[in-house]
Amino acid sequence: MKKISNSYVSMVWQALAEDPNMDGSFIGLNLSNEESLDLVLKGLIKPSYDNLPPFIKDRCKNSFAYAISFYDEKQLKRLYESAIPVFDPPSKISMREFYIIVWDILFPGEDFMINNPDDYIEVAFSDLYKK
Repeated sequence: MKKISNSYVSMVWQALAEDPNMDGSFIGLNLSNEESLDLVLKGLIKPSYDNLPPFIKDRCKNSFAYAISFYDEKQLKRLYESAIPVFDPPSKISMREFYIIVWDILFPGEDFMINNPDDYIEVAFSDLYKK
């Protein structure tokens, strides 16, 4: 069984939360601008994800794929907003499209589609960091 949680999806977005150490060049960028979006994803989300422990990375990946495959726009937006990001989501695309763009940055060439949701199990909040 693959372990998932909405909290793992939020972990991906936490790289966009307010941080006193955030490089000033990111402040005020508009994610509706493709260049700005690319800078933010490659400069904040990718390095943050890459620094996670391997078992957390795996769970974030599975949770992100599950969210893209099964959640509606409202759920996807709520998960994004749960990280209290300093950036508004792109306004010219759907939240699902936004998640897919992030997926392609984090997991280039990999498929996010899930054929069997029964292969996934929700992890209790108290177990998020337990292997």
